[in-house]
Amino acid sequence: MPQLNLAWWLFNFFIGWLSLLIVLTILLNSPRIAEEPNANVTSNSVNPNNWKWN
Repeated sequence: MPQLNLAWWLFNFFIGWLSLLIVLTILLNSPRIAEEPNANVTSNSVNPNNWKWN
């Protein structure tokens, strides 16, 4: 039954592309997170290479 095989392939093909399109649309329309400096990224006045041995 080649018609059933072709119909099943087309069904899976369109379902796959439709789900990918829905996921990409949701990701592109999601609100962006406000860019705030991270506490670990901010520069510190202490030099990490200045070790205190004693």
